Amino acid sequence: MADPCVVGLDVGGSHSRAVLATVDGRTLGTGRAGGGNPTVLGAGAAIANIVAALKAALGPVPGERVGACVVGLAGVSTLMADPRAPRVLEQAWADVGLTCPVQVLSDVTVSFAAGTPAPDGTLLVSGTGAVAARMHDRLPARFRDGYGWLLGDEGSGFWIGRQAARAAIAAADGREPMAELAKSVLAHLLDYHPENGAENGPGADPGTDPKAKPDAGSHPGSDAGPETAPSQAVEPDADPRAATASGRSAPGGTSGSTPGAAPDRAPNRTSVPTETQITQTPTVQHPSAPVRPAATGRLPVPASIGEGFTLRGRRRAAELVRAVTAQPTVALSRLAPLVMAAYELGDPAAARIVAEAAEVLVESLAGVGPVAGEPVVLGGSVLVSRSPVFQAVTAAIGRRWPDSPVGLAADGAAGATWLAARQVLGAAAAAAGHAAFTRADHQFAEFS
Repeated sequence: MADPCVVGLDVGGSHSRAVLATVDGRTLGTGRAGGGNPTVLGAGAAIANIVAALKAALGPVPGERVGACVVGLAGVSTLMADPRAPRVLEQAWADVGLTCPVQVLSDVTVSFAAGTPAPDGTLLVSGTGAVAARMHDRLPARFRDGYGWLLGDEGSGFWIGRQAARAAIAAADGREPMAELAKSVLAHLLDYHPENGAENGPGADPGTDPKAKPDAGSHPGSDAGPETAPSQAVEPDADPRAATASGRSAPGGTSGSTPGAAPDRAPNRTSVPTETQITQTPTVQHPSAPVRPAATGRLPVPASIGEGFTLRGRRRAAELVRAVTAQPTVALSRLAPLVMAAYELGDPAAARIVAEAAEVLVESLAGVGPVAGEPVVLGGSVLVSRSPVFQAVTAAIGRRWPDSPVGLAADGAAGATWLAARQVLGAAAAAAGHAAFTRADHQFAEFS
């Protein structure tokens, strides 16, 4: 029989990753699948993705050749709290063909093992989620954060992505300038590319395009939404009193004459359009044009829902909200790389997000108490990718804990594989071969 091999998995909120290796650290196969966090996906979907990654890593290697398997699982406490979990997991391992014991640990444990062979130290992870842990004998003894996207995970890829989406909404509705980060988020979520600052400047209607022309074919009484009837939108400079739900023009408004007629300057004069008058939508040129119901009895869009809904910037912000909420919650973490790219271009919103992310991450680390001389291991895609957040965090660690060496957990699956090899080889032999399992070619450095 061939020499035994080992398998390790790192299972997070976005991806499940597996490595098959010999006991001396030579990689035989790798596998990837969707997220396997049972807190996010439920136990059934999580286990299915774990099994898919495991099968891909094994390939043609028979399961009975595997001498040990370690699974590092985000949300392990949720899975273990399910009384059906042990039976379901045993069946899953049997379906793959494994005959060896399978140890299911926290993803924190395998991340720490990926960064150092030392038994004690601290860990700071920022991937899809974020957590800090004080490690004793390779197991977590104290935690900070790790409470998930809704109540915690400050400084995580999700947290960064949500801040990016908020910054884009602020730029879309005119509260902040339309800078690099907002443009990239708009392009990513809506395939929309603002042109030459046309949507720019706090306090302005971000969507007002002076070159836009009204749609001559639109009927004022159409019930089409703002996106399909742009000529129905009230221009941002229009007198908000121009259109009311009653269909009357505001005091001082024009009579219902043909477009281009001189405005009636008589004070306090109100004109009610008749059926023979031409209905005119308020514009910058005719801010007080009368609005009346069409023959169908329906009001034009601005008069029926309020002109605030028809401002292009407000519409664009609402489109962003719809695009975000239409995706799985954890998909917001995909915006984190856009923040890092915008940071390099000097975007002020991106700089603020990076600084805030680093600050909350370092505070989480401080909460578990790094000890002088013991390693601080950094894990998760936000940090492993050596992003601007990583640079800020390592600089802060150097200032606050100068005697603590910093290790990088390039891939939690490699750490899990090393822990599996440790079961086969013993502690001393495994410690000597740690670097073979965690070298650079195991690295999964992208945001995940």
